[in-house]
Parts: sequence; C-alpha cells; structure tokens
Amino acid sequence: MSDYSNPNTRLTARSYAWSATLTCSPVKRGANGAQDRTGSYSPPPGATVATLLDGIRTLHAQENSIPIQNVVLVRYSLREK
Repeated sequence: MSDYSNPNTRLTARSYAWSATLTCSPVKRGANGAQDRTGSYSPPPGATVATLLDGIRTLHAQENSIPIQNVVLVRYSLREK
C-alpha cells in the first residue's frame, strides 16, 4: 500500500479520487471559513503526491481569486480508482 501522506510518493495508478479541505490564510484560532473539494486525477508520468496537492492549491486559488501563497490545505485524502 502506498503512503499518500508522503509528498514524495510517486503516483503509479491510472487514476485517483481525491478530497480536500482548504481555507485561506491567515488561519486564526477558532472557526475559519473552509471549502471541501473533491475530484479525480489521472497523473502524468513521474507525478507525486506533491504534484497533485500543488494542483489542488492552484485550482482553489484561481477559482477563488486569491494568491496561491494564501491557500492552506487543511486535510486531504487520496485513493486509487
């Protein structure tokens, strides 16, 4: 079984299902507005978990018109399809 908590893990399956919770920094103590997202991913050769997570952050930043450096990934899960 692959260790998807390691960003250097290579993605070798044909496709993956993912879910993530993201918010915008600065994160404060207490309630913070967050968005849950889900999707599928067919990795190119050589892709790693970090490649996927960077793509999720970029997508979230673009769709919410915020700088990518302000996107905080709260949690994610990844499974082979």
